Amino acid sequence: MFLSRYLDYTKIKGQLANAITVINLSFGIIAIILIARELSHMSLVFIFLAALFDRFDGMVARHFHSESLFGKELDSLSDLVSFGVARRF
Repeated sequence: MFLSRYLDYTKIKGQLANAITVINLSFGIIAIILIARELSHMSLVFIFLAALFDRFDGMVARHFHSESLFGKELDSLSDLVSFGVARRF
């Protein structure tokens, strides 16, 4: 209750898209680890989840008007890991 006076919700909303992008990146890394351990059927689930979160991070960024250069670069990195590297293994 007392903490709510000190939180700036506009900053939290501004970073929500980046948090979703980091989750996307994490799912891509987990998919790569699973592929390296020869569990490719499990990695397909994480690649699908990465695609789902990739769709939502752009929607959240546009909804809250929080598009930034850092967010665009982070999204490019997560796309490369989740769909470029994980698909190559």
